Amino acid sequence: MKERRGSFFELLFTVTILLGVLISSPLFAQVDMGSLQGTVLDQSGAVVPNAKVSLMNEATNLTVETKSNSSGAYIFTPIRIGSYTVTAEAPGFAKVVRAHLTVNVQQQLVVNLTLRPGAVTQTIEVTGAPPALQTQNASVGQVVDSRSVNNLPLNGRNFTFLAQIVAGVNTPQADTRGNAASGAFSANGERPAQNDYLLDGIDNNSNTIDFLNGTNFVVLPPIDAVQEFKVQTSNYSAEIGRAGGAVLNATIKSGTNQIHGDVWEFFRNDKLDAADFFENAGGIKKGEYRQNQFGFTLGGPIVIPHVVNGRDKLFFFGDYEALRRVQGAVFTNSVPTDLQRSSGFSNLAELITDQSGNSASTDPLGRSFAFGTVFDPATTRPVTCGSADTVTGLTPPGANPGDPCYQTAPGTQIGYASDPFYNGGSIVGVTDFTGFCPNVQNCRLNQIPAGRIDPNAVKVLGLFPAAQLPGIVSNQTTNPPLTETRDAFDGRIDWNLSNKDQIFTRASFVNDPQFIPGPFQGAADGGAFQQGPQTAMSIQVALGWTHTLTPTSVNEARVGETYLHTTRFGPVADQMGIPAQYGIQGVPQVPENGGMPAIVISGLSSLGSNAFLPSDEVSQTTQVADNFTKVYGKHTYKMGFEFQHIKFATLQPSWSHGEFDYNGDFTSSGIAQFLLTPTTTTVPNGVDYLGGASSVYTSNIALVDDLHNYYAAYFNDDWKLAKKLTLNFGLRWEHFGLPSENHGRQANFVPGTPFQGAEYLVPDSQINRTLFGTTPSFNSVLAQDGIDLKFDKNWALSNPQDLNFAPRFGFAYQVTPKLVMRGGFGVFFGGFEVQNGNNQGNSFPYQFNFQFFIPDSHTPITVSGVNAPGCSTAYTFELGFTCTPLDPSLVNGSNVGLTGLQHNFQTPYTEGWNMTFEYAFTPTLTLTAGYVGNSTHHLEIFRGTDHVSQILLPDATACGPGAPVPFPDFGCNQTYQTTDGSSYYHGLQTTLEKRFSGGLNFLTTYTYSRCRSDAGDLLNGTSIGSYRAVDVPGAGLQADYGDCDFDIRNVFHFSGGYDLPFGKGRHFMTNANRGVDLFLGGWSTQWLAAVQGGQPITLGCDTATAAGVGCYDYIIPGVDRHGSGAPDNFLNAAAFTQPCPPPGFTQPSRCVSGVSGLGLLGGTASQVSGPKITTWDFSVFKTIPLTERFHLQFRSEFFNILNHPTFNAPGFGGNGVRSIPGSTDFLNANFGKIGSTRFPFKDPRQIQFAMKLYF
Repeated sequence: MKERRGSFFELLFTVTILLGVLISSPLFAQVDMGSLQGTVLDQSGAVVPNAKVSLMNEATNLTVETKSNSSGAYIFTPIRIGSYTVTAEAPGFAKVVRAHLTVNVQQQLVVNLTLRPGAVTQTIEVTGAPPALQTQNASVGQVVDSRSVNNLPLNGRNFTFLAQIVAGVNTPQADTRGNAASGAFSANGERPAQNDYLLDGIDNNSNTIDFLNGTNFVVLPPIDAVQEFKVQTSNYSAEIGRAGGAVLNATIKSGTNQIHGDVWEFFRNDKLDAADFFENAGGIKKGEYRQNQFGFTLGGPIVIPHVVNGRDKLFFFGDYEALRRVQGAVFTNSVPTDLQRSSGFSNLAELITDQSGNSASTDPLGRSFAFGTVFDPATTRPVTCGSADTVTGLTPPGANPGDPCYQTAPGTQIGYASDPFYNGGSIVGVTDFTGFCPNVQNCRLNQIPAGRIDPNAVKVLGLFPAAQLPGIVSNQTTNPPLTETRDAFDGRIDWNLSNKDQIFTRASFVNDPQFIPGPFQGAADGGAFQQGPQTAMSIQVALGWTHTLTPTSVNEARVGETYLHTTRFGPVADQMGIPAQYGIQGVPQVPENGGMPAIVISGLSSLGSNAFLPSDEVSQTTQVADNFTKVYGKHTYKMGFEFQHIKFATLQPSWSHGEFDYNGDFTSSGIAQFLLTPTTTTVPNGVDYLGGASSVYTSNIALVDDLHNYYAAYFNDDWKLAKKLTLNFGLRWEHFGLPSENHGRQANFVPGTPFQGAEYLVPDSQINRTLFGTTPSFNSVLAQDGIDLKFDKNWALSNPQDLNFAPRFGFAYQVTPKLVMRGGFGVFFGGFEVQNGNNQGNSFPYQFNFQFFIPDSHTPITVSGVNAPGCSTAYTFELGFTCTPLDPSLVNGSNVGLTGLQHNFQTPYTEGWNMTFEYAFTPTLTLTAGYVGNSTHHLEIFRGTDHVSQILLPDATACGPGAPVPFPDFGCNQTYQTTDGSSYYHGLQTTLEKRFSGGLNFLTTYTYSRCRSDAGDLLNGTSIGSYRAVDVPGAGLQADYGDCDFDIRNVFHFSGGYDLPFGKGRHFMTNANRGVDLFLGGWSTQWLAAVQGGQPITLGCDTATAAGVGCYDYIIPGVDRHGSGAPDNFLNAAAFTQPCPPPGFTQPSRCVSGVSGLGLLGGTASQVSGPKITTWDFSVFKTIPLTERFHLQFRSEFFNILNHPTFNAPGFGGNGVRSIPGSTDFLNANFGKIGSTRFPFKDPRQIQFAMKLYF
């Protein structure tokens, strides 16, 4: 099952080769550096040309020199971030010195120097920091300095979360991959996958499909090792690419001439924390939580007596951090009730009695039924207008509007009827069944004969734990422990060969094994794709060389290698033979594939192993980049290129255990449909063997070994047109190569029109030609549906877009010494979604899927051409894989799922613009306000194919043979990824920042924005395939244009720190003795607060209005859409309605009649917003000086100090969370109910204590 896919030794070999390339040819843009520039003037304001200007790094004493040009201008670029002293001198003037100037990431610090007449030997020191105004470019972003990174209360000590305090950034919706829990964020309405992570100028993006490692990045250094980082959200220079969203640019600390570092231990325990909201609601004991996070940093000069004296020349820095965590994960589950279990699942009365608040429904015979009534599928028969039903004697009513046969000709079949399980006597002539189940003791409905119940189904349901609470929904809560053992280190060396050459190298390693539990133990599992044993090992090596050719010409080169290996398996992956114990046949019993199929029963939590397990992914990215800077007159030119070679191997079968969904299509109840054995009909003209699963998914197991390349080149010009005006011009070209499989094991389905352009593309090789010679049945079905089988010399099977030119323009105008106006426009091409695009290796005959769906509510799933009992009658879970042979030569082709990627792939791009004003109240206090907008095109979407192209009746066949779809003989809803999506964003963004002075620093940001799109986020499972009628004329993508997944109108963040003014060196008691200072001095506080609105929610209709398309609820004008806001009443059901289905079909109790055609699609998307986020993290520090160089610090940190729960939206399911059944159905008593928190591992109040030793 496994195949070697790269190793650490290959990584070392590659880096060795790249070292040779680097040394032989000075070759990444200066993205982790900055510059210091200005003008040398005399006292009259005249420029002083040819002045000698020196710049010294205060940590390493490295000094470089230049001269002012004819305009008096000077510039040092690129330079490492840090603290500097700049000196200017000229004949006839005294030397002027400015010290302690801080240069941040990507900052163009302006320091103008004024010379005064005097002797050359005279020195004038200028004190005070220059105003913190950005006067040289129009980029939008925020620097987060080392003080904030180290001191702000960060839950989990993950510095990437601090990106969320930047204007224009919000915490994204809870997503199905769980990346929000690791710091993922949305900037200016863009998808989190469009962000770019850089570490020391090296690409640090995860290239594993679906971010299997659980993060958007690869290496995460401890916050104590981070010098600072910058988040740029719009209009960054042409140096930076591969991002339509934000760029998070972090730099690891370097060694200095002084030995420095720190040692820390952070401690947590459940006895310090509050219980989770749903632990309290479920009445269970608070889950265990024990966490220790410890480590150190150490940096300084490399000194080996009598061998090496590295002061001023050679420096080292290293860090290590370990995490040991055991933490309960809270799951709110729906399990069978005690009554159901004790009756052998024959008594399902509670489905009615516990849902009595729901509205009744009416069938085609005009009979009324209480919500939750279970129907006998063996009594299903057609209903015809004008004819008496042979079972009940009833004739479908048609006299009044709304009646099933109103204005319908006699003899017209209008639908199907089934009778309830009823033990109250004859049903002849009965039209109202709503009063037959007043309570469980006197219920004449939902009593299933024991002889009709499948004993294997009973055995499977026995895997559920017992209910803890009454009711059929959210009646059981578990909090199994998550365990994590993480070790990480970084090592860096900086070598100043001379004032013209500086080299650095860094190596990083992370090993992060975890066990992420599902809701149930053992084979019951029930976890999502994110649950199970997981390993993640990351290695990154970086090397950079900065060479100063002349005082005005600098070349800076980097190479890097990033390796990431992640695995995830089911919790019982090593246990074979489990499915057979429950009568399930044919599930592949191979290593790492142990466990049950996924059993998904509507109304209950899921059982078994989830899809896409086992997963084993390896990615390896090799980078080479070069940047050249030339200062010429008033221009600073930059140009460079970048190359990335990305390899990624993936073993991730879609449904290697199988999945069987029971939605209640034949019975109105999922559990009843699961329990009932399909049988022959018991009524005249009835449907035989109506039952089994609503949908079935199976797949084989195979490895995909892909690679692709990325190329980029750019030119940028910063033109100091005038003293107050700087213009920025840039042009970047990027090429995103599409993935190709190393061995040709991939295919691409290009839909087109049957018999007129529809193709199935396969890499042209003798192996593939031979392979397809053994699949005559599949080839025959291709031909039958008008799809040409074509062997393509282009193994990528799609054409990338080559002309990706991204122009960028900006200006910065200093209106007054304290006011700057900035603006800009640029084009920004985005990276691949789902990382590396849709995986074409998941295609027949390599790693392929079977997908079966019931064609309508009165026809079971059947499989023809397979010599296995039961496949031709009804597909039940016991049949397992027997109806889907996994040998390609035995596959008959029908119901194979096809996978496609748009053949002429268009690179997603964003047009971004901004206009901002920045005002400096003082050198440390600035206010920035501005408008930021963008328009994004060619967003990747799962458009799908094989959809209906017309509005059908609700019971029409919309899938499979006979359906009005282009390719009816293959699996329905084939995966087809296109670049058809678009979005726009408009935002008002404000920032009030106080840099640290007088013991206080803070950052306050507020964003008011609007984002609209027709493209759901690919990593948000609720958006995949959610288009209502993408192929219906007049509808299409535009019918689903609504609020972006990340449209959060109001976002407010407030962070900062304050040193209490007591004790030595502070405002009060500055001369206190040591005893007094020990108790009253050295105290400080920090805080991190956020308030943001809720994410959009789209509510689907209660009752299907047409087959093969979707339907959204209408909003009733003038009625508040929200309920009390509590998790059991978040939405107001009275505010919603839907179109009525056509006459003759089940009618909901509240709907709008007279709707037809496209009107049956209902209202618009994103009708309401979900719960808001309100958090406040707070900390108190006590710092004790032990000696002049050693300081001991005690910390108390309180996360979510107000214990304010942050809830998921109603209906959210993913990342291990199961939604409450009916929570988005306005006619269901559970409408608007919420069963989970947004950040389950960080939601309740948590307290952390820590001790740090600084030296």
